[in-house]
Amino acid sequence: MALRDYSWEPSYATSDLRDDGVTVDILHDFYIPALMRATHYDRVAGYFTSSSLAAASQGFSRFVEQDGKARFVVGMQLNSDDAEAILQGDQERASQVMLAELESVQAWPEATRHGVELLAWMVANGHLSIRVGLRVHTKNGTPQPLEFSQDGYLHEKWAILGDGQDEIFIAGSLNESMTALAINAENIMVHPSWEPWGQAVIPKKRRNFEALWSGKHPAIKTFSLPEAVKAKLVNIAHHARGLYEIDGTRCQSSKHEVREQDDIKPNMVDRARFAFIRLAPLLPGGEQVAIETTPIEPWPHQRFVANRLLETYPCNHLLCDEVGLGKTIEAGLAFRALWLSGRATSIRVFAPASLTQQWLMEMADKFYLPFVRRTTRRGSFEKIDQISGELMVSEGQMFDAPLEVISTGLLINRRGGRILASMPDTDLVLVDEAHKARRQSPDNRAITPRFNKLYQELESSLYAKSRTLLLATATPMQLNRVEAFDLLKLMPSAGAVQFSEDLSEIFYQIRERLLNNESISDHECEWLRRYLFNVKAASPAQWQFVYYHVLDMFGQMELDNFMEQWMVPMNWNHVQPALSLLAPLGRSMLRHTRSLLRTYQREGLLNANLAWREVDPIIIPLHHVEREVYDQLQDYCTELASHIAANMEDGKQRAAIGFYLSFLRLRYASSFHALRCSLERRLDKIQLTLEHHAHQLVNDNLERDELDELGDDEVESLVLKHRTESDLTWEQGAVAELLATMAKLPHTPLKMATLLEHIDKRRVPGSDRVRQVVLFTRYADTLDFIHRDLCRRLPNCPIGTFSGAGGTLRHAGETRPESLDRTTIKQRFVAGNIDILLCTDAAAEGLNLQSADLLINFDLPWNPMMLEQRIGRIDRIGQHHEHIRVFNYLYQGSVEEVVYSRLVERFQEALTVSGELQFSLLPIQPEDFEDYAKSDGEEGKINEEELIRRAHQHAKRIKERQQLTEFKAEAQKDAYELLEAERRLQPLPINLDAIWQAISKSQYLKALGGKIESFPQGDAFTVVDVPGVPKDVLLTTSRQLFEHGLPQNDYRHLHFATYGDPVFEQLLAYMAMPFEGVKEAWENRQALSGLMIANRKVAAWEELLNAEGIEHEEEILTLVPRNRVKKPPQSDQLGRHQRVMLDSAAASLAAQKLRPNADTIANQISEITRFTQDVRQRHGKRVYLHFDSPDRNTMLALADKLLWPVARRDLGIKVDADPLMLDALQEIIHRQLGDMKKHNRTSDEVTRRLKERAESYL
Repeated sequence: MALRDYSWEPSYATSDLRDDGVTVDILHDFYIPALMRATHYDRVAGYFTSSSLAAASQGFSRFVEQDGKARFVVGMQLNSDDAEAILQGDQERASQVMLAELESVQAWPEATRHGVELLAWMVANGHLSIRVGLRVHTKNGTPQPLEFSQDGYLHEKWAILGDGQDEIFIAGSLNESMTALAINAENIMVHPSWEPWGQAVIPKKRRNFEALWSGKHPAIKTFSLPEAVKAKLVNIAHHARGLYEIDGTRCQSSKHEVREQDDIKPNMVDRARFAFIRLAPLLPGGEQVAIETTPIEPWPHQRFVANRLLETYPCNHLLCDEVGLGKTIEAGLAFRALWLSGRATSIRVFAPASLTQQWLMEMADKFYLPFVRRTTRRGSFEKIDQISGELMVSEGQMFDAPLEVISTGLLINRRGGRILASMPDTDLVLVDEAHKARRQSPDNRAITPRFNKLYQELESSLYAKSRTLLLATATPMQLNRVEAFDLLKLMPSAGAVQFSEDLSEIFYQIRERLLNNESISDHECEWLRRYLFNVKAASPAQWQFVYYHVLDMFGQMELDNFMEQWMVPMNWNHVQPALSLLAPLGRSMLRHTRSLLRTYQREGLLNANLAWREVDPIIIPLHHVEREVYDQLQDYCTELASHIAANMEDGKQRAAIGFYLSFLRLRYASSFHALRCSLERRLDKIQLTLEHHAHQLVNDNLERDELDELGDDEVESLVLKHRTESDLTWEQGAVAELLATMAKLPHTPLKMATLLEHIDKRRVPGSDRVRQVVLFTRYADTLDFIHRDLCRRLPNCPIGTFSGAGGTLRHAGETRPESLDRTTIKQRFVAGNIDILLCTDAAAEGLNLQSADLLINFDLPWNPMMLEQRIGRIDRIGQHHEHIRVFNYLYQGSVEEVVYSRLVERFQEALTVSGELQFSLLPIQPEDFEDYAKSDGEEGKINEEELIRRAHQHAKRIKERQQLTEFKAEAQKDAYELLEAERRLQPLPINLDAIWQAISKSQYLKALGGKIESFPQGDAFTVVDVPGVPKDVLLTTSRQLFEHGLPQNDYRHLHFATYGDPVFEQLLAYMAMPFEGVKEAWENRQALSGLMIANRKVAAWEELLNAEGIEHEEEILTLVPRNRVKKPPQSDQLGRHQRVMLDSAAASLAAQKLRPNADTIANQISEITRFTQDVRQRHGKRVYLHFDSPDRNTMLALADKLLWPVARRDLGIKVDADPLMLDALQEIIHRQLGDMKKHNRTSDEVTRRLKERAESYL
């Protein structure tokens, strides 16, 4: 039955007479006929009251026959204090108000009780979702009564019903008072979508509803139904003796029959098994349960990293895997284990705004962790709805959620002050793209370097407020070495070298000489030995791993002799793996490269294919008008830069103008359509500025890292402030002229024609279908342009999109795309139901599209790391094809063509890993792109020769870092095999097999009608009639089946049976309900050593299966607690005192050797240089230095751990200084002199400043 097939009246009112003279019955004349034909029902009306809920249930008895899904937005009338509290995220206050409306069910009038029970049944069985709305003032966001209208917004009561093809819009009184309900009083207007007025109003109302549902409506802020309220509705449904419409009409279908409470219930065996599964993460080995029950199969190195983070928790680490090897997976595994086991109760991820949604989705999709996402200082946040998978907007204050993903842009934005001042102490903090926290001039080795805002916040707040700090970056090799040492200052596991780049340099200089087979001196051997003893004491987990799993027998023997017997190794090569992993960076850095995956493949350790990639640059010439547009754009950029420079206030706008011009060049390189859109918006903003109506969105006085956080609309508003009218008029004309030239462009640009040609070659003969293609572009405007063109040309080809706005699928033969969530897009694509998938970079993390063998980069990012992220969507383990191809579209002569074609050829050897091109190793920085892209005459413009020189410099640096820090892939593989073998010997409380056994063998679930269903990729279990579990749900523990999804025509919902999945959680909660203490223990994450069942302690699944006497209903399950020792954060005391010792000794040396009068740096340092050379000539090469220390007793207590031995001398300290130490002290003094003006370069002033610096570390 379809809506269009029924003869609808234009209106229905209780007072109306039908043609037969009988009064209208709204329920039977409209709601039941409409809802028996509808499949979706969206309603905005009324309040959260029993009578309103009852009225809203009208017609539900027939709606479920269609397997209908409904979404209701209901209002709340509150006093101002309650409203304000709820807007600030006080869920408890909201729960109290709503639960009060659901009390005394049996005392309600019969119509009300029937209606609420029917609606509650809909909620319990997944047919109805409810969001609650609070009225706010559209101008200032303050709470208002629902009927408030002074801001121009009128709250209406309306609904939309649809059958998949057509829709009906209804509006009117929708009376919901107790009195109106009793007489079924209502008055509605009906507007079908196939009539003109309906066609006009329904799209608008659809947009309004989606805004309400997502929490983005300016006048009504909505939030999800609190769990306590949802549970109350489920309870109401469970206790209903039958289901009825409000007029008493009984729901006849067996689908609606409510099972009597005592008909069928779980037996003790089932309940005990599910209770054990519920609490398994809290038992010994529970952290591994969390890892083993994820829907993904971690790679060996991902397991290693996750387990290292767990073993050493709470210790800080650098996560530095190459792009595509899964830093997010490693972090997520550790997060899940710490969260489920209760060792961590708060976790916060700070990431660039462009990556926050990816983090949110990865944590939800792969690890079932309910993170929220914050990209604004206001009280709103986004989260993933656990049932629907939709992105939802809710209200709440910053830091009030235990799991948060926060934009680093909020940390560096100076407009709103420091937000970290209010951040509570947090168990675990991860900062993504940590290489962006850096000093401003890494080549300037100042004693007090200037750091950007992100590093300042890291050092001053996040380091102090986190028990564990993880810094994630895929580019440690590309950093200047001192920048890597800056990150090391946040790693207490570095021990004595933590705060001194000079000490780290000493280690790497010694290591480099050993790698080059050069001998080292006695004092260098002694220093290295003390350093290794320091590592053994400060980083025991790393030492154990290296000694027992990395070194062979000869390496162990050589290391023992060197440390215990003072015997220099006969062959340092045996010890080199240890020196790599125990180096200053190696102690904290967890890093793997793609060559490790190839090693897995060669050794047969991968159970899935790893393809070989071929990257082809597709050079696209610029013809006629296209060349004219390019030249004109360059002229506009040059002239705009000149205009801005002429009026610049102390250079404050320099970064902003450069950023804006780079943005335009990137838009041009993406598509003419993207450039046109930006220029049109720019023209509008110029006009508004001239009319003095523009609200300046951004301050032009921003640093580069702040500019990176801006949205496209904000970038297009840059450098309009403080401009003269004539200057703005000039730019207005220049932009208009450029747009006029663009109007002459061909309808199908050459780049688009190239894409059509490539797609045409992949056509399936005789149809519009094509072999799968993934296309990436940087900008949504370009994606929209390509999507419209392809949909027009290929009407019978299924085409999908995925961007920051979400996913869509245009089905073959249809015109309107369907909105899909991230998981469904992935499953449909991998199942072969999408031929062409168009993506922006929002999909470049975590979207696995391994069924495609071709990826097209329609434009190229100026960060090679991002290009590698894109390619990694299809070039991953499990790729269905032996070979994959990547087409890079490049305009001839463009900066992208020079870098990604010509430069790549020059560095082919350096960029090759196992014969494959790795753009993550391309020795070019985004700043190099920007400087080369500038027009002739622009400040900072470089030519191709300088670009190549920089690339060679970067390549040399990368090679040096790799040689000094990286662990050979073959050795890594061998070590991880040993670790994995040991891990498998450790018993686990449960695993996925145990969960499947509990579900598939449950007598209760089978008695309800549940059964096993088999699919090509694995088995699933149909869950039927479990209270609180929606209908048409299947549970599986098959990772392959869950990855693939159900067949295309199977519209049931497949859930993975693991912790955090809403269906599985409801099943666990219901089955364990009778046992006292289980729910409380889980919610409080109480550490347990086992469960007492049938007078027997059980701590593993096999023990539970073998337990006897648990089938009796009166059996009591009790919990056996254990103490959880909460380790304190790792101390950085040793590193601080080692730095204090160096600065204090440097102050003493400066007082003795520098000239008392001001002089040049060279003259001042010359005496220290002569002194150091003299010491090198002495027998023993030692000299005693005496100095004062601001905390002498603590330093003396650490004497055995410092890298040079110290001892008490009178009221001070003495140190036996060797040439290594003197070189370090000379470097410290040299940098201090470099920070001072010439007239201050005296021995007294240098000494004073170095002493102050020493005190600053305590």
